[in-house]
Amino acid sequence: MQRIIKYTSLAVTLAAAVAACTDSKQYETSYCALIDISGTYAGEKSTVVNTVKAGIVPQMIPGDSMFFVMIDSNSYSEDNLVTKLTLDYRPTKANSQKLAVAQRLDEFGKGNARSRLTDISGALMLCSDYLKATGSGTKVMFVFSDMNEELPSGVVRKFADDEFEGIDIVAMNIIKLNKDSANPEVYRNRLEQWHKRTTTSGARSWNTLIDATKIPEFIVRVKS
Repeated sequence: MQRIIKYTSLAVTLAAAVAACTDSKQYETSYCALIDISGTYAGEKSTVVNTVKAGIVPQMIPGDSMFFVMIDSNSYSEDNLVTKLTLDYRPTKANSQKLAVAQRLDEFGKGNARSRLTDISGALMLCSDYLKATGSGTKVMFVFSDMNEELPSGVVRKFADDEFEGIDIVAMNIIKLNKDSANPEVYRNRLEQWHKRTTTSGARSWNTLIDATKIPEFIVRVKS
């Protein structure tokens, strides 16, 4: 009887630990920053890196995760993951992790990575996979691109109905193309098409953010 009680007590303890872990997940946030390295956006790498370091990384708290993904000609590939981190619950360890990821981002920002075509959809799908795998209660994508997709021949991208379920998507620092300046309706229609594609595939919200200093404010809003 004593042994049965001991086993029962152990089972209850384990169940409580699992429940506590599950409960903590709903308070964690996972981020994915996507950077376009094609066309007009290829020269923006260092600017995007500085924005991520100043606007996203400082908002991360222990338990939060971040993935940094390249948008190139064929983006649905593990090779497109530049770096990732999940912050340790020990403050000193978390601080060293932030420093390490900042260094890795700086290296990327100084690199010559460049792509001829633009598979934005594939990068969004890859980020969705990463974000969902964390189980975080809040999931956010920041997309740094002109949002002009040019897929290679033979590459097919179709979003599932729940592709972006529970994810807030933000289009950042959208550089306008020459055709956008000639006819602003082209630019507006392009963004509206992304709005429709992502929200009809489960996205919690689609947003455009021009001012990078507003990123912390946006993060607070989606976490509330």
